[in-house]
Amino acid sequence: GALAATIALRALASRAASGRALASSNDCAASIAQKLGLIPHPEGGFFLETFRAGAPPMASRGQTDTTGTLVATLAREGGQRNTLTSIYYMLTAESPKQWWANNISDHVHYWHGGGEVTYRVVGRDGVLSTHTLGPACPQLVVRGGSFKCAQLAAGAKYTLLGEAVAPGFDFRDFQFVSQQELDALVPEQARMLASWVKEQPESQFDEYYGEGASLFRT
Repeated sequence: GALAATIALRALASRAASGRALASSNDCAASIAQKLGLIPHPEGGFFLETFRAGAPPMASRGQTDTTGTLVATLAREGGQRNTLTSIYYMLTAESPKQWWANNISDHVHYWHGGGEVTYRVVGRDGVLSTHTLGPACPQLVVRGGSFKCAQLAAGAKYTLLGEAVAPGFDFRDFQFVSQQELDALVPEQARMLASWVKEQPESQFDEYYGEGASLFRT
């Protein structure tokens, strides 16, 4: 219907804009992204799912693969998730932001190379913390239910990260964070954090894996 067409067009436009951003970035970032097969990520930047427990990565398009290794998650929609997933994740000078988002699962972020990246995390208790991933601190744990966003360091061409998620990633556990939610949880800092709120957040993501999703693969 009209809604599906709008979502598809928005995803195609996002992929095209991300493609231009990556193509105009420095040769090293583009070369790494192409060799790893990264594609545009709904949260900003680029990614590739590299592991989904007991199942082929990427095949389930960000959903639980019931043919894989599962753990019971009775409080969540569907009642089960793959035990663990992992991705490569890249921000570039032209796509330097990861938008505010909330995921129920725990995330562990691993810095692999490139420039530093700063995460802002709002815990379920409403406490805002800032963490810089790089050579001095190459790992960050973000507990499930936290709000998080990220920013590539000024002057950096790219950063390459790994993200492990447990229980495994499923879009049913994910949502973008609105300005209203920030206002409610961190009212004193909300305006300062507004530039990391995605202006037109999607609620469906299958189109990111559809035609054209392999835009940056060799």
